[in-house]
Amino acid sequence: MTAPLPKAPHLVDELALDAAPHGVGLTERDLRSAESWGGSRRWRPWMRAVAVSLGSFLAGAVVFTLVLAVEIEDPASDTESGAFYGFLIVNVVGGLLACIAIGPIRGSRAGNLWVVVIGMTSSLAVGAWLIAVMRLGARRSLPLDALVVALVVGGGVLWDGFQSSVAGRAPIDAPLFYIILVALSTIIALLFGRSRGTRAALITSLRAQAASAERERAALAQSRVSDLERARAEERAAIARDMHDSISHDLAVVATQAGALAYRSDLSPEIVRETAATVRESAARANTRLREVLTGMREPDGTGRGDAPLPDLRALESLLTEGAPHQNPPLVTWRDIEPGDLSRLSAERIRALHRTLSELLVNAGKHAPEAGVHVVLAGGDAHLSVTVSNTFQPPAAPALGTGYGLLGARERMHLVGGTFEAGPAESGDFVVEVTLPW
Repeated sequence: MTAPLPKAPHLVDELALDAAPHGVGLTERDLRSAESWGGSRRWRPWMRAVAVSLGSFLAGAVVFTLVLAVEIEDPASDTESGAFYGFLIVNVVGGLLACIAIGPIRGSRAGNLWVVVIGMTSSLAVGAWLIAVMRLGARRSLPLDALVVALVVGGGVLWDGFQSSVAGRAPIDAPLFYIILVALSTIIALLFGRSRGTRAALITSLRAQAASAERERAALAQSRVSDLERARAEERAAIARDMHDSISHDLAVVATQAGALAYRSDLSPEIVRETAATVRESAARANTRLREVLTGMREPDGTGRGDAPLPDLRALESLLTEGAPHQNPPLVTWRDIEPGDLSRLSAERIRALHRTLSELLVNAGKHAPEAGVHVVLAGGDAHLSVTVSNTFQPPAAPALGTGYGLLGARERMHLVGGTFEAGPAESGDFVVEVTLPW
């Protein structure tokens, strides 16, 4: 069983948490709009452009109506002159152009600058002018902000002077106050736009972080799946290694007993029946264990071991005292260690030692069935040493085996941090030395 993957937090919660260290408070509307980054947009680009243009026109129309009413009621204004109607036409045409353009030119710096300039000549363009100034402020560029303030103040002064000279009227009273008022209004709009730009940049950054986190989660999930598959493959290999010893032993018994029946003609009927029963029992046991291995290989989780328990300390002690099935028990010598000290080994190392000793006893039964096996267990401060020796005698019939028993035992020892050395000694015995850390 693998631990379930952590549930992905809601994107809204992620954005809110990530924004907190930056000192930027995101409203629920901001978070919900940011959450739509991976789904359908509520506003299509053309719908947004139409809405912005229409809204700026309606706001400008209100301001234009108020300014025109004040102009008509002003006794000093000559509403019958051609200059009045000329400026009125410029006001209307410029305002309409600005309102129409402000929607589509959303990200254009040059387009928004032109709207700012037009806005200084038309009261109908005041809504478009305000949107353009905020958009330019959202770019968070001090040189651009300074350019916008200069265009607004300078354009306003020049346009007022042009109107005064053409219409023959007096210029605005208190021009310094007018300049300060216009500059402050522009700066406020720029600051508001800068705030919106900072918020938008933060949301964009958080969107990228959320997408990156989602990709990392997907990669982690894929990695977990790969690790699980690898663990299953390793478990299947472990099943095969664990079952190899017992199956090999049963087949060796079958081969040895069958060879005796083939080469011995002086056996009594009773011995023949007992030998045949042993062959049948060993073959049935090998068949059962082979079926367990194949079942374990086929199961998706790779843990099918049938009903065969894993070797433990009791199984190891039983192997040392009783030996392998159908074999004489080995001669066991304990040096600087007691049988109870084997409990200091981990469960994994106990299983590895049990499998290795089983393999060695099986090999001894195959290659020297009449010779005894001597097992010496010596304890040290850091490790346990096990030496297995027996006299090599060619069997009456060729031994049946895969040839990979010692290789598997060596690999098993290395996997648990131990060592494995095997080979003939000068005395003619075959000696295997195994060490395992406590």
